[in-house]
Amino acid sequence: MQGTGVAQRHAGLTRLRFFLIGWVILYHLNLPLAVLDSRHWLGPLLWRGYLGVDGFFLLSGFALWLGYGARPPRGIAGIGRFLLRRVAKIWPLHVLALLALALLVGTAVALGVTIREPERFALRDFVLQLFLLHGWETTQRFSWNYPSWALSVEWAGYLAFPAVIAALLRLPLAAVALVPAAALGGLYALTQYGPAGSLNHSLHLGLVRFGLEFALGLGLGRLATEGALPRALPWLALLALPLGLWLRQDAVTVLGLAGAILAIWRGGTGRAAPARQSLLLRLGEASFGIYLSWVFVEAVVVGLLRLGDPGLGGRVALMAGGFAATLALGWCAWRWVEVPAHRWILERRNPAPPVGLARPATD
Repeated sequence: MQGTGVAQRHAGLTRLRFFLIGWVILYHLNLPLAVLDSRHWLGPLLWRGYLGVDGFFLLSGFALWLGYGARPPRGIAGIGRFLLRRVAKIWPLHVLALLALALLVGTAVALGVTIREPERFALRDFVLQLFLLHGWETTQRFSWNYPSWALSVEWAGYLAFPAVIAALLRLPLAAVALVPAAALGGLYALTQYGPAGSLNHSLHLGLVRFGLEFALGLGLGRLATEGALPRALPWLALLALPLGLWLRQDAVTVLGLAGAILAIWRGGTGRAAPARQSLLLRLGEASFGIYLSWVFVEAVVVGLLRLGDPGLGGRVALMAGGFAATLALGWCAWRWVEVPAHRWILERRNPAPPVGLARPATD
């Protein structure tokens, strides 16, 4: 098996994260700004921007296989270390963003600003969101930092990962192909028979959406690293990306996203890491911070729209400015909160060894 331990980030896949988060942010900006309607020739691309989240779900499974396929977390100590790394990665910035939003709402109320739909900021929803339980069919109301529903279902995947990867490793390689096939079939059924007629499920059925794509990423990860995929398959699957957008078939688009991940991974395998990080690489690294920062930019955009209709030119300018502001705010959150907090937590768990003694490679 060619999977590695906790591997270095794949530069190509990290850059892909930037394009996925950019797609998601533009989609969310277009909802209040209505720069493009669904009938425009670019409409299928912009109005399907929620599928960028599906790309992240696929990447989550695929990257976890690359990182842990050769040495899955086992036992209380191994699983504990795995979950600690996930907590150190996601929780500090999530909690800070939630507290900042609570401070913003509290300040607005104190200043007499009218809060539309104040029930969105109930204490119950705050607690559910704080502990990342709000994506587990526990609420039907978008509240607080609502995009974090995706983080909630990711957290469920992390909790299940040790058992899931153990089961995947027990499968004979010939049977592993059934995993992505079944996942794609489930995604197609979710689009055809689900209440949304698409994969745009979040608080309701979002956990199912994530689980299918997480399994798809894991299964493809094992097949790819063990040389069980035909060389032409990623490129053939990639053709499904524009086809799915044109046909408005989300499951087909997800197949294309999976093809993109495989093609990019295969194209970058064996290449040395770049000596200097490019802007796209840095923004890809910051994608989590960008995602959680969007709600603050959204508040500003919606507030400006309440002052009056700026016209098409003004809305385009707001979209460009909002996009740039979200990237900048997210990069700052990554650089000054996410990375230092992650490092601090792991150092408290694994203090530096005495001089002359190396830390075990498995840490």
